[in-house]
Amino acid sequence: MKINKMEAKAIEAQIERLKATIDNAEGKRTKGDESPSRRYRHLCEQLHFLTMKKAILILAIALLGSVQGANIMIEPPRPPPKKTIKARITAYWLGEDGYKSSTGKRLVSGKSCAVDPRLIPYGTKLVIEGKTYHAHDTGTAVISRKASGKSRLPVVDLFYASERQARRELARVGRTAVVEIQ
Repeated sequence: MKINKMEAKAIEAQIERLKATIDNAEGKRTKGDESPSRRYRHLCEQLHFLTMKKAILILAIALLGSVQGANIMIEPPRPPPKKTIKARITAYWLGEDGYKSSTGKRLVSGKSCAVDPRLIPYGTKLVIEGKTYHAHDTGTAVISRKASGKSRLPVVDLFYASERQARRELARVGRTAVVEIQ
C-alpha cells in the first residue's frame, strides 16, 4: 500500500504543478508537449484509478475473508431430478380452446406442456434442454403415443402461443430429448 500512497502523492504533485501558470523562457510549448488540460485530466484519471483499485481490493478481501461472503458468490445446487426419461418432443400452439388446458389451468406459452398423466403427474416440473416446463395438459395423441411413431417413446407436447415460436423451440430441442422429471 505504501507504493500506492507514493504514487498518489507524486500524481497530486504533478497536478499542482499543472495548476500553476506555464513560465517558459520563450512562453511557447515545444511540439511534443501535451496541453495542460489534457495532462491534468490524465493525471486525475490515474489518481481515481489508484483509489478505486485500493477500494476494490479492500472489498474483495472483506467478502472473501468471511465464510458468509464466500457463500454469496456460490449458487445453490439444483436438486437432482427424481427421474429422467427419453421422450419424443412435439409442440402445439394456441387453438380454438384458447389458453385453457384439459385440467382447467391457464396455459403459459413456453412454460406449459402436455403429458401422459399416468406416466408424469399434473403439476410436475420437467426440465428439457435446460428449460423448465410445467405439466398442465394432456391429449389423446400424447396418451396413445401416436406422435412417437415406431419408437413408442413417451410424448411431451410443448405449448406455445404461435406456430413460429413452436417451430423455433423444436429446432432447438430436437425430436427426442432427455427429460428430467422433478
